[in-house]
Amino acid sequence: MSQPDQFPKPGQKPDTQRPKSPASAPTSGILAFHINRAREQVKLHTQGRGPPASASAVARGPEKQNVPITQNTLDLHSRMPRRTPPPTTAKPEVCVPAKSHQGTCENPQCGHCGTVIIPLPKASFPFEQNPLITVNDWSIYTMKGPILLLDELDHLNETRFEFPLPEMIFGNNYVRLVNDKTGAAIEFNTLDALDSLNENADFKVSYYKEWLSTRPKAKADASDTASQNSAPELESVKPYDWTYSTNYKGSLHEAEFEPTDLEIPVKKLLRPDPILFFDESILFEDELGDNGISMLSTKIRVMHLCLLLLCRFFLRVDDVAFRIRDTRIFIDLETNEVLREYKTQDALYDELCQKLPRTADPKRHLRDAGWVSQNMPVVGRDIETLKTKEVKTGDETRKAE
Repeated sequence: MSQPDQFPKPGQKPDTQRPKSPASAPTSGILAFHINRAREQVKLHTQGRGPPASASAVARGPEKQNVPITQNTLDLHSRMPRRTPPPTTAKPEVCVPAKSHQGTCENPQCGHCGTVIIPLPKASFPFEQNPLITVNDWSIYTMKGPILLLDELDHLNETRFEFPLPEMIFGNNYVRLVNDKTGAAIEFNTLDALDSLNENADFKVSYYKEWLSTRPKAKADASDTASQNSAPELESVKPYDWTYSTNYKGSLHEAEFEPTDLEIPVKKLLRPDPILFFDESILFEDELGDNGISMLSTKIRVMHLCLLLLCRFFLRVDDVAFRIRDTRIFIDLETNEVLREYKTQDALYDELCQKLPRTADPKRHLRDAGWVSQNMPVVGRDIETLKTKEVKTGDETRKAE
């Protein structure tokens, strides 16, 4: 029988030294070797596949974190890819509301992510919101309000437009981009967009003439209607683009564009940068007498380094055709470079229906302007850049975008 003191006591590490020669070894007992190299390799492999150690793991004590540094450890870490830190850039100057705004800030920034809160945190009547933001040299102004009232539509028909306006027109909505140093401004609003309509429409439905003859040019006064107790008199109007296919590229103030070979940097827009400002609104919409839809809308997204504005006209004439006209404004908020892209897309109704996926409601995609745009051919595309201007500051003269 072996003596009790020949076995390791509880808590005592076994002897890892080389075994003694047979001459000095005891005549009885078990010869054991403690192999730790394979265990270290498995432990390093397991730790390398897991996430980095958290603060809770650090609080558990160093006995579970200390790994003996061996040659295998160095080789394993040398094969692991190392994350390169992102390039450091100058922190942009962000002001909410815009620098030129006077009064209280109705659309504050979120305390967690810094995004401007849209819509308003509190309800108001009449519904109207005007969120503002300034990033470096550019101020962004937006306005969203209700549709125009009847008397406002009558005033526009009498003073500005000679054709019936769309069924739903948001005449007070706009998006304005202003360079605070040069004064250059780019604006998208409803009334200027309607000024760019053509005189004749390219599409006609089966009962186009009958429908056109019943559109009122101007409605009678409410008092006259009540006294006569009859419907307002309808009169024939001269032909006009009843689809409201606008080729609106924006209203310019102290700004001028010129053709360029540059392209909008899509990779910069796809970066997961935090969004400081996002807003979208409808300028006008018409259902074309239940023959489809005609809609002009805007959407803007502002990040720390750049912004992108999209003004999209979407037209669907049932059983006839589709049309999309996009105007994109890209501004590099670091270099003040401004690019404007104008793209037109047309497709026949039957051709697009052949691309519909087989789902329970396939025609729901025909109401999605994004899906329609991805499946339509591009008819025309132009890209321009904003001309540089000379800005005088004291006795010095420098160029700015």
